[in-house]
Amino acid sequence: MNKFLGLLTGLLVGLLLCLVLWFGLGFNQSAIAQTLRHKNLDGTYTLSELLRNPIDEKLGEVSSKIDLNNSNVMAFQRYRGMYPTLARKIIENAPFNTIEDVLNIPGLSEPELDLLKANLDNFVVTPPEPALIEGGDRINPGIYK
Repeated sequence: MNKFLGLLTGLLVGLLLCLVLWFGLGFNQSAIAQTLRHKNLDGTYTLSELLRNPIDEKLGEVSSKIDLNNSNVMAFQRYRGMYPTLARKIIENAPFNTIEDVLNIPGLSEPELDLLKANLDNFVVTPPEPALIEGGDRINPGIYK
């Protein structure tokens, strides 16, 4: 009889535990709608204006090219001969107004100039974005292998 009561008690405790886990403890979290503050000209509200990410916008502008004003030194590894010395010179002399301005970096050797001329199609120049250029992250982005 004691064995039966122990088994029945265990079964009831297990069933109660399952019900509590299934239905929760009775504390309902109500859904809270985001307040939309921006209204378009057509009368619809948008949330995308509030969540603007300047880095994502910058990536959309440059596609697969290297942005001379915003890329870090690691981006130049794609092109043979540019990493790390020439990449450092480019970053230290940024910002540039045009892609061709990179050819006016003081102290470039003839092979470095030839390498830059050969890769001008791989570069793009956009206005500097503070989120990408502040601090020493362009020279040392903290990526270690």
